[in-house]
Amino acid sequence: MSLAKKISDDVKSALKGGDKKKLSIARYVYSELKNFLIKENLDRDVLKLSDENTIKIVKTQLKQKKESLDFATKAKDRGRIEDLEFDINYLNAFLPSMMDEKNTIDIISNYIKENNLENKDFGKIMSFLKQNYNNKIDMNLASKIIKNIFKEWQMIILKKLLTEPLLLRL
Repeated sequence: MSLAKKISDDVKSALKGGDKKKLSIARYVYSELKNFLIKENLDRDVLKLSDENTIKIVKTQLKQKKESLDFATKAKDRGRIEDLEFDINYLNAFLPSMMDEKNTIDIISNYIKENNLENKDFGKIMSFLKQNYNNKIDMNLASKIIKNIFKEWQMIILKKLLTEPLLLRL
């Protein structure tokens, strides 16, 4: 069963079951799928939408919900936080499972070392990850990891320079 069909079925089952929270998020995602079809001038049948496009749309919605959750958390709006957490859990169910942080760090570290990459090669690293691990690695997490790796390396180099005698540097 395609992901779009699953979302369509969720709308129907939530309507029949009276699950207002599930109905709200399922309708929202379904409308975003329809908007995508309209924007791309595709056939208006949501059920024909590929899983790849559905995942792309769900990822976008998930990112927006997470940003909203950050704001709700800062505002200490408990009701809104609970609603957003429900929505996030619902959306996560449509995404393929992501690689854990340790494996992501290993992949990034190895790629950087094997290709002697530097901080200025951030785009190359992200491009490599998108080409080879697009729906397997959380790209936001990958970005943070890359920045931290280069920050740690800069600190090591700086400490080394500061501890070496000045004559050796001349």
